[in-house]
Amino acid sequence: MRYEIQIVMSVSLFVIGVLASVSGLWIILAKEYHQAMKQLSAQSIRITGRAITQDSVAPLIDSASRMVEAINQLIRTAAGVGAFLCVVGVMICVVAFWMIGRV
Repeated sequence: MRYEIQIVMSVSLFVIGVLASVSGLWIILAKEYHQAMKQLSAQSIRITGRAITQDSVAPLIDSASRMVEAINQLIRTAAGVGAFLCVVGVMICVVAFWMIGRV
């Protein structure tokens, strides 16, 4: 009975580890924010061209640059979370293998 419980725990830990690693890779490889970053960059260039001739566009440029910086920070955070999930998933898989080895 004890061995069956250890095997079930090991298999469930391995599945959780694989799911964590796959979800981490999914987060790292997903490029959902890159399209928004490209669009904001293109619009920022157009706004900057108008700023040379109009003084009222300066606050708009400031807010656009803050938006680009916020999206850049969001991309970095998502990559960090993805890397963390990958590392934790691998560690959980190693623990599962260790548990199977002790059976």
